[in-house]
Amino acid sequence: MVLLTSSTVSVIISSGIICTFTFLLFLSGYVLQQQSVRNIQHAIRAPELSPLNEDQSLLLNTPPTQQKPITQDPIPASQGTYAYLQLLTRPDPSHICSAILFFHSLTAATDPTNRTRIQDRLFMYPREWDQLYAPGPSPPFNPPSTSPSKHSTITQALTHLRTAALANSIWLLPIDTSSPPGTQTTDTQLLRHGQMQFVNYDSVLYLQTPGLVTDVTNLDAVLLSHPLPGKHDPARPDSYNNPAWMAVPLRPDRERVLPGDGAYLVTVNRVGSVGQVEARGHVMRREVRDGGFGGLVRGVAEDTWGDTGPGYVVFGTEEDGRARWERNELYGAWRRGVEGVCPGVGFEGFYE
Repeated sequence: MVLLTSSTVSVIISSGIICTFTFLLFLSGYVLQQQSVRNIQHAIRAPELSPLNEDQSLLLNTPPTQQKPITQDPIPASQGTYAYLQLLTRPDPSHICSAILFFHSLTAATDPTNRTRIQDRLFMYPREWDQLYAPGPSPPFNPPSTSPSKHSTITQALTHLRTAALANSIWLLPIDTSSPPGTQTTDTQLLRHGQMQFVNYDSVLYLQTPGLVTDVTNLDAVLLSHPLPGKHDPARPDSYNNPAWMAVPLRPDRERVLPGDGAYLVTVNRVGSVGQVEARGHVMRREVRDGGFGGLVRGVAEDTWGDTGPGYVVFGTEEDGRARWERNELYGAWRRGVEGVCPGVGFEGFYE
């Protein structure tokens, strides 16, 4: 017969309690681990394609001549923060005033339903303009090859732009391109240097100037009627195999003007955790440009409007920069518009 002392009993009880709590702790940890594994598996599982996405995938892998239109309504573009962009690298007063007219047309309608639903309006230009064409009684030195009269005309147009920026909520974006002296910054170089300004937007739509807004609702449809590529996401096919937009990167070392025949979609997103960014550019796919969607932004020479009228018409220009009026039935309306937003600016004298 073994006699148990009080200390022995205490050790046995303590050991039992410790073993019990250790087992319960292990069991709870195992349960939490299994829940975490299931959550991770659910998060990385590829989403099931809707019937519409299946149709779009088939459409993208089918030659245009064999494609059948999608009968279902397109998935509406996700709500986001968007902006229209116009940019200039050459201080042409008619182009500056055309940009003012563009932004004015987006919000000028008395009926709120005919105003743009896109939140912001951006105008990008070389920072040196702020010094070269500053308003005042004693303007700074004239840039090379610019006469005093032309310098005054440019300064007038930029003064109207600054006034319009307050009236039409235009964000002016002066960009430091660090170009060597005597060199002309190109549109692609300016956008490459300035695209970091877009990091707070889901998408920014560049439209070439000069041009004329013909229907604000149809122009908004470029951003709002189709899913946009946005940030690259392997789980979202629209981000890398979009039925309406094709990825075309900027090539500032090869091209002076932006791709896309007057319309270029830009997205800039933060990626990772060390301040890295992802910049992506897209143009309208040719197969949709020939239909209603692509016709929402078109050139003057394009006769096919499709079932829907254009939202914005891009004008051609002469070698000296003036807007081409031949075979342009919208030229008269555009000319009256730019003279209305830039009173007192002598456009014709600038090109003489």
